[in-house]
Amino acid sequence: MHMNKELISQRDCSTTILQVLFFLSGASSLIFETIFTRLLTYTFGNTAYAVSTVLASFLGGLAVGAFVLGGWLDRRAPSLRFYGGLELLIGVYCLFIPSLFGWLTESYVALYYRLQLGTAGLTTLRVGLSCILILVPSFLMGGTLPAIARFLAARRSDFQSELDRFYALNTLGAASGVLISTYALIPVLGIRGTIVIASSINILIAIASNIRALSQGVVFSKSEEQESRASLQQPTATMPRVVSGILLLSSFLTGAVALGYEVVWTHVLGFLVGNTVYAFGLMLFTVLAGLGLGAHIAANHLSSPSRWLPGLTGSQVALGLTVFISLPLWPLIPALFAQGVSGAYNRDLLAMGVLVMARITYVFLRNRRENRTRVLPRYRTYEAHILGITFAVFAAGVMPFLWKYETTFFLAGELLRFLCVFGLLIVPAILMGLSFPLLLNLYSRGSHQVGRRIGSIYAVNTAGTVLGSLAAGFLLLPRLGSVLALRSAGMTNAALGLVFALVLLRQNPSRKWLLPAAAVSLALLLFVPYRGWDIRKVTGTYAYFDPGWRGQQIVFAKEDIQGGLTSVAQIGSIRTLLSNGKFQGDNAEEIITQTRFALIPALFTQQFDRALVIGLGTGNTLRTVAHLPFRRVDAVELAPQVVEAARQWFSDVNDRVFDHDLRVKLSVGDGRNFLLLSRERYDMITIEVTSLWVSGEADLYNREFYELCRSHLSEHGVLQQWVALHHLRTRDLLVILNTAAQVFPHIAFFQGANPGHGLLIASSSPLQPDYARIAAFDEDAKINQDLQLMGLPSMWSLLGELVLYDHSYQQAISSLPAMTGLPRDFSSTDLRPYLEYQVPKGITLSYDTVKPNSEFLQRFRIASFPPELAITNLPSENERNLIFGYIAERRGDFTQALSRFKTVEGPDANRAQREMLRVHDTLPNSVPGTD
Repeated sequence: MHMNKELISQRDCSTTILQVLFFLSGASSLIFETIFTRLLTYTFGNTAYAVSTVLASFLGGLAVGAFVLGGWLDRRAPSLRFYGGLELLIGVYCLFIPSLFGWLTESYVALYYRLQLGTAGLTTLRVGLSCILILVPSFLMGGTLPAIARFLAARRSDFQSELDRFYALNTLGAASGVLISTYALIPVLGIRGTIVIASSINILIAIASNIRALSQGVVFSKSEEQESRASLQQPTATMPRVVSGILLLSSFLTGAVALGYEVVWTHVLGFLVGNTVYAFGLMLFTVLAGLGLGAHIAANHLSSPSRWLPGLTGSQVALGLTVFISLPLWPLIPALFAQGVSGAYNRDLLAMGVLVMARITYVFLRNRRENRTRVLPRYRTYEAHILGITFAVFAAGVMPFLWKYETTFFLAGELLRFLCVFGLLIVPAILMGLSFPLLLNLYSRGSHQVGRRIGSIYAVNTAGTVLGSLAAGFLLLPRLGSVLALRSAGMTNAALGLVFALVLLRQNPSRKWLLPAAAVSLALLLFVPYRGWDIRKVTGTYAYFDPGWRGQQIVFAKEDIQGGLTSVAQIGSIRTLLSNGKFQGDNAEEIITQTRFALIPALFTQQFDRALVIGLGTGNTLRTVAHLPFRRVDAVELAPQVVEAARQWFSDVNDRVFDHDLRVKLSVGDGRNFLLLSRERYDMITIEVTSLWVSGEADLYNREFYELCRSHLSEHGVLQQWVALHHLRTRDLLVILNTAAQVFPHIAFFQGANPGHGLLIASSSPLQPDYARIAAFDEDAKINQDLQLMGLPSMWSLLGELVLYDHSYQQAISSLPAMTGLPRDFSSTDLRPYLEYQVPKGITLSYDTVKPNSEFLQRFRIASFPPELAITNLPSENERNLIFGYIAERRGDFTQALSRFKTVEGPDANRAQREMLRVHDTLPNSVPGTD
């Protein structure tokens, strides 16, 4: 008896250690998946097709690994050494990920040119290269669950509930891995540091597993070892082929629907709570946490075989009903954001208080129900203390001193996003989490070939997730929209519930109430109408915590997986282009700013052979570039629906040059990937993408992208990049400026009439405006029309918006260490994506960042036109005075402008006199010294 108790104690200890290891394994796996996705988008582009390629390769590897290794394990004696070996190989392989991705990028470009691939061929190439790189670790990861299952099955025949616990902990570990990597590891350590941490976890798991394997003979009794050996020789228990097929099909469909939900949820939450890198992390964490909790419920409350099929039936029926009931709740979320960060914090406190009290109440009732003493167990006492302290810390946030810190605003906004996502997704995610463990239990029951059974159903489920993600993203969303896509997924769940209820009715007539419940759920989703969501109310508020576009009419709205929700809002004659509710351009004041994105770099462009425009928007910048004498103009836009909106609703802005001008070639794709696969050299590259805090946009501000641009510029080519000075902290602005300076030796920074917009101009050669060329621009009818629209008399006036150049630029970025604590040579890179994770913190600040950014720039602004910015081919001193008069006028120095115009003599005196009269007419008050 004493020996049995000791054996049980050792086994419990071994199980606990294994559970911890499997939890950590789930965390490292999701960290690696996050890194795979990020690194591959650098190579393949940040498009839905590229991301789907990565996801399909990763999930496909899991499926193949589960199937192949699961069957192989049945022919081997159960041992933790094999599991430890898998974890070791994963950890060691992933240490070389950065180097392997460098090889992959080179191979990708080389094969693209050698094979002269089109769209289909390029997609095939991406899939092939992704598989070569990702298949090894994902194949090994896919074998970990069958390996654990084989080990558990050797210890006891009724291992299913214990396996469910392992699966639940692994999924919860995956959720924690997403959260930790998003908010801590990658922002602090970068990609390399995060890989080292995750690989170290795998290697430590391998070491711990092998240590436990050495004591395996103590944990197993002799009778158990004999039973394990005998089981290997026994044939598989017979399961009717029809039943087996139904379970596999159900596993496939539940996996497909689960990933379909995730794709649609990600899409919808992009315009409800935001599409920063943090918002995506919160969504994925909530879904994985729900799946893990669902598996935990299956292991602890549905462990009896008699409950497996009823539990599966009920979960599918409830999931369909939950989707239907929750549809009206989604449009309520933006109202929470519309009341500002302070209002969000108050709601955070209320929600946190409710959750804390609910948890403490649950713990108390559970203790009472289990007939324990009224004194809480020590660990639960600690839990209650931690919950109380956590809530007290958040409640203390109402105290004024905490609101002095920027982090408080960021945490308040993120907590609101989390609570919104949690409230919407946690219940359906838990219900989804019930499905796979219960199907796994049903399929593996009575079988001695546990590895093959577990591997097969896992592989089929994973294959379903691949198909579900592709079908939802490329078929359901574009054709049905998000509301009908959710209802379609809910119908699938209800139909599955109906099938399971019919099967259950034969086995257990007492559960017949599930049949009408499934029928009602399906009928509601099929026949009860729902008018959909009001686009005005569900978009825009998340961005800056303001009311958004509620007072406007939506004249265009289309959804797709690439661009999210693209819409056009109209009030009066003003039309505004929106992506996920985020402003992209209009046919009013924004035209003035976007025209500058073409004309300012044109000041320094010496050759006009080829130009590239990255980001279409309303198309105004492309139209202005087409006014310049380029022989060829390439344009790239990421979202196809933005192109459609520009064509239908902003033809008065863009003149539809992408349809009518034969020099213009418009491509739909990722701008960075377009450059990577291009062999062209451009005289001008102008970039106008959406705000930097949107997930993926910061990739165009990393050092590697600047290096890519430099390699595709001609000898004197010029790069223009928009830098939004609103909702951007000064420390982040400095990092942008310093990153560009690591690549380009000559940089200028402009700040136009709207101080919230900055323009970065960079080149490998000194920036030299040419008099003859710019004089020709002033005489060009189309360009002159653009200048009149901006209220400028000459192209030279734009030089008056120059703030920093070369020497003053270097002076500005030299303050980086003092203002940020970062090294002088610090830059945002692909492997250290500083901007991707730091810039989103600026959108919740309580102050307008335009003012401090402008004050910082003005500290280093040149007092007059910089001498190192030489104007070439000046014909006379009169022309110099006219030019410097235009520049001084634009700088607001009207006295200097009039003085310059006065000094003009000879044939140009009449022109100078006209300019003086114009300046006098535009002055609001008399300027001293101008009489």
